[in-house]
Amino acid sequence: MAGPQTAREALIAELIGDVDALIGRAEGLHTALPAAADKAAARVEGAGRTAADDITEAATRLRRELTAEGETLLKGLQGATQEAQRAARVVDQSARRFALMALLLGLAGGVLGGCLAGFALAQHLLG
Repeated sequence: MAGPQTAREALIAELIGDVDALIGRAEGLHTALPAAADKAAARVEGAGRTAADDITEAATRLRRELTAEGETLLKGLQGATQEAQRAARVVDQSARRFALMALLLGLAGGVLGGCLAGFALAQHLLG
């Protein structure tokens, strides 16, 4: 094949060469795109797995921490409840003692008042 005779033929030959280069690049992309897509999909899948593992690990750690905090809180509440029960027993015993003392003092006051009233009545009547 002989070289181009005119500038137009030279431009057409150059254009055909450029189109051939573009077709070669397109074919290269055609073969490279599936591999790149598979590689990207594998990376996305790996990142998803890593994120899921991280979330699972964080949830497990949070569950353990919440359980520990709950147990600590429960122990504190149990201790406070026991102290409140002891205090209630002391108050109940004190109230019972106070009621018994009031009863005995009332009884003693009644007996003393009766004796004084009898003595006064006897003094008045017997002179």
